[in-house]
Amino acid sequence: LNHYISAMSEPIRANHGVIDKYIGDAIMAFWGPPFSAEGEHAVLACRAALEQCRRLDEFRQTIPDIIGLRKGIPDFKIRMGICTGEVIVGTIGAELAKSYTVIGDTVNLASRLESANKIYGTRLIISGDTFEMAGSGIEARELDIVRVVGKTEPVRIFELLGLKGEISDALVKVRDLFQEGLARYRGGRFDEARESFEACLAI
Repeated sequence: LNHYISAMSEPIRANHGVIDKYIGDAIMAFWGPPFSAEGEHAVLACRAALEQCRRLDEFRQTIPDIIGLRKGIPDFKIRMGICTGEVIVGTIGAELAKSYTVIGDTVNLASRLESANKIYGTRLIISGDTFEMAGSGIEARELDIVRVVGKTEPVRIFELLGLKGEISDALVKVRDLFQEGLARYRGGRFDEARESFEACLAI
């Protein structure tokens, strides 16, 4: 677990993020002034998340050496939620125990997005606000419009696919076909939407 947390923490530090806390095998981190420039924190968070996915693939190869087993090796899967918005930042807690942390609806939504990966079969979900701020630096696929627990306004959510210009031609095609299918679905053209989604599956 220590090796895993170390591998996952380095991309956060390298991209000017602040590690808030470790919760079991989960890592909570945040970006924003004065640690990163205003306007770039969304793309930095996305960069860190994508780097974590790359490092996870490397980490899987080292597990036999870490635990001394060649058979029955556990599989590591990760899910991440990234949300951009206003938060309260500061030293919060009781007189006996305080920590520098962030709280607010944005933090809660990020946690909900992390869990939503289980429903969509994805591992990196970002909010619409994150997509808007980081859009010029990332590739993403719109997944849905959802209303999460504790929120009254629906939220657009996206799957983070990669950095701008760094995803395969096949993935670009899947993303575009899916967007086409989503538009058809929302327009009530369900047979046409099915054609688009089946084309995605074929790729």
